[in-house]
Amino acid sequence: MRVLVYYPSMTESDLAQVQAAVPGADIVHAKSADEAAAAADGSEVIMGMMPQEVFARAGSLKWFQSASAGLDNVLFPELVESDVTLTNMAGLYAAAGGEQAWALLLALARGLPDAVRSHGARKWQKVPIAEITGRTMLILGMGGFGREIVKRGAGYDLNILSLDPVREEAPGVAEIRKPTRENLHAFLQAADVVMVACPLTQATYHWIGEEELGRMQSHAYLVNVSRGGIIDEEALAKALHGGLIAGAGLDVQEVEPLPQSSPLWEAPNFLMTAHQAGFSADRHRNVVRFFAENLQRYAMGKPLANVCDKAKGF
Repeated sequence: MRVLVYYPSMTESDLAQVQAAVPGADIVHAKSADEAAAAADGSEVIMGMMPQEVFARAGSLKWFQSASAGLDNVLFPELVESDVTLTNMAGLYAAAGGEQAWALLLALARGLPDAVRSHGARKWQKVPIAEITGRTMLILGMGGFGREIVKRGAGYDLNILSLDPVREEAPGVAEIRKPTRENLHAFLQAADVVMVACPLTQATYHWIGEEELGRMQSHAYLVNVSRGGIIDEEALAKALHGGLIAGAGLDVQEVEPLPQSSPLWEAPNFLMTAHQAGFSADRHRNVVRFFAENLQRYAMGKPLANVCDKAKGF
């Protein structure tokens, strides 16, 4: 069995850990798309990234283990329509994602962006702040990130609402509804905080647009730690400049890096990080361990962890 690892940051020690999980496997490491494409033919398993040109040459492929939790970059028609099993890293980055979401929210609510600017200007200046305790929070998506956001909100006496296509209940969540437009609008009107933690699919692309932002309360905050395309950024910039919402924090953008021409750069009460919600010092080690364990399951004919529904996109 040939296993192609297209994950450039893999070290010799990491590859040895993968090899130890399945001693008889032929482990091939590719550090570029060209190397991966050259090694794809004959590979039964591929781990890491999957450009279309690599998939096109992987005629023997049975299982692709994505190194990401989100799948929007690999769900091209040829893969979706194939018999290839797709698994992801859902859950591995969830704790870090939950922390990032709360970091963005608390920074906005406590006026830290303004405080940092005052600091840089050597000004002693009080800034507007808001209190989160006792408020209503809407979480879009009750997957790994969503559940970790709930856990970290346990001490804030929040009324937590959620929209999720699969789950009907979750610890700490007062109400979960199906992600219909009607339910979204109803919950947006009730929320003081909106956390975006759902995958990017055809159904969620620009899910938060001009109409949705207009339904939010003027004191509400919007935070996105999943995928940039879920929020219409032009509409968000307009809402921030117009004072329709209190502020927004984005860890992800529709185009990354955010183009210099984006009006979000000059938007008030806006905080951005560079798509790092799922990162931590433990991330790489956890990815290697998870893949080694899943590869061992595959070799033994056991059910794989984190099998995804390619048609649904998660």
